[in-house]
Amino acid sequence: MYRTRVTSKYQTTIPREIRKRLGVKAGSEVGWHTVREFVMVDAHKAIKNPVAFLTSQIREGADAVKLVRRAREEFG
Repeated sequence: MYRTRVTSKYQTTIPREIRKRLGVKAGSEVGWHTVREFVMVDAHKAIKNPVAFLTSQIREGADAVKLVRRAREEFG
């Protein structure tokens, strides 16, 4: 887990490792999403192969069934 501070203007820095992984550069646009008490940031890149993306999440320890269930609850 990475931690950053929020400034008095409500700004924060995206940690270097996350910027590199998402390919975020100065001037890039990112999206902010909330699911329950979690905040997710995405780099607004189209997923070229959704099946490969989902299976990669499973390999990283995410429970795909729970993720889909939560998404349906939150987003209809």
